[in-house]
Amino acid sequence: MKAETAYNVIQALPKEELPRLYKMLGVNVPSEKRVRARKKKQPLITNAEAYEYVLRIFDGRNKRALKG
Repeated sequence: MKAETAYNVIQALPKEELPRLYKMLGVNVPSEKRVRARKKKQPLITNAEAYEYVLRIFDGRNKRALKG
């Protein structure tokens, strides 16, 4: 049997049969990594809040510039 044929057969096996195959081959079973759904990070501030903040900063600078 060619390695390519064996590879295709192994890929076609159901997940339940893989531990049995690894046991017959005398190979340690690779551990399955669980894929966790990542939580969407919440922004620190919303766009509207950022816009208001920037306007307050520039408004304060303009008032200081007019005084001096």
